[in-house]
Amino acid sequence: MNKKNLKTILEVLLIILMLIFLVFMEINSNEKYENIGIENSELNILFFNVGQAESILMTNNNTNMLIDCGNSSDGKYIARFLKSQGIDELDYLIGTHIDEDHIGGMQEVLTNIRVKTLYMPYSTYEEQFYTQLEEYIRENDINQQQIEKSKDKQYSLGNAKWKCLNVDNSNPSNKNKFNDTSIVIQLEYGTTKYLFTGDLTDNLDSKIEGLEKVDVLKVAHHGAKESTSSEFLSLVKPTYAIISAGNNENYNHPDSSVIERLKDAKVEAENIFITKNHGTIWLKSNGNSIVIEKLKELNLDGANKVSYRSIFQICSYFLLELVRIFLIGIRNSNIFATIKLNIISV
Repeated sequence: MNKKNLKTILEVLLIILMLIFLVFMEINSNEKYENIGIENSELNILFFNVGQAESILMTNNNTNMLIDCGNSSDGKYIARFLKSQGIDELDYLIGTHIDEDHIGGMQEVLTNIRVKTLYMPYSTYEEQFYTQLEEYIRENDINQQQIEKSKDKQYSLGNAKWKCLNVDNSNPSNKNKFNDTSIVIQLEYGTTKYLFTGDLTDNLDSKIEGLEKVDVLKVAHHGAKESTSSEFLSLVKPTYAIISAGNNENYNHPDSSVIERLKDAKVEAENIFITKNHGTIWLKSNGNSIVIEKLKELNLDGANKVSYRSIFQICSYFLLELVRIFLIGIRNSNIFATIKLNIISV
C-alpha cells in the first residue's frame, strides 16, 4: 500500500467518524422538546401529530389525561414530551380500543410515566403487541379498570368533568368490530364541550345515548369515510373539527366525503384542523372561549423520525469494513518494516 492510498483511507475514516458524531448529536438534539408553557388554570388539549395514529393530551389544574398512545414507534416521543412539560403522572390513561395505532405506544408511556388509572376495552385479542402489553400491565400492577358507558356518571379532570358515552367490553372475536368498541368521551369545561370518538364507525355513532351539541369534535377514525355520519353531525353540531391523520397513501385520510359532511354540518373550512397539515393542534380554553394554536414543528410521529441507533449501526459497519481493508493493506505491505526502521533510527 503506497502512502497516497494510505492517506486517502485515513481521510475517509476520519470523515466517517465525524459524520457519525454529527448525526448522533443532531438526532439527539431533535428528540428534545421545549416546555411550551401550559397554563394549568386553563383547559389544555393537545392533539398530537403522530402520523397515521392518534394520541391526545388533556390537562387542567395539574390533572392529566392521555387518550391513546399512537403506534409503537410513537410512545417514547410522547413520553419524552410529557416529561418535558413536567408531567410525570397521568390521572387517567385511556386506550380507546386495541388497534395498534392507538395503543401501540402505551407500554413505552407506562414505562416512563406513572398512571393512576388505565381504562381500555376488555379483550383477549392475541396479537403479539397486545399480549405483550397486557403482560406488562399485569407484571407491573398497573391499575387497569373496566369503564362502563353512562350518560350520568361523571369523572373529574381538574375543574372539568367528563363521562363515557360508549364502550364495548364484550370482547368481539372479529377484529373488524374493534372500532365500535371505542371508548367515547364527552368533556365539559365551563360552557364549552368536547367529544372524543376513537375509531367509532357510522354504524353506531348516531345511536349513542347522551349526544348533544359540542364545541369541538375529534373526528372518528382519522376521517375515514365509514365514520362521522350526517345523522351524527346533526346531533353534535360541532364548531371545530380535529382530525388526526398521516400521509399514508394506503388510507388517504381524511376522506373527502367526511370533509364535505363536516362542511354540510356548518363547520367552517378554517375550523377543520388536520394534524398532517397543521402539526400538533393545541386547544386552550378558559371555560368560555376557545383558542386553537397550530404547533407545526411539534412532531411525535416515530415512523418519520430517523433512528440514530440505525444510522450509527450502518456507519459503524462501513467503518469496520474500511478498517479491515486498511489492516489487510498494511499486512500486505512493508509498512511494518518501515515503522521498525524508523524506531531503530530514533
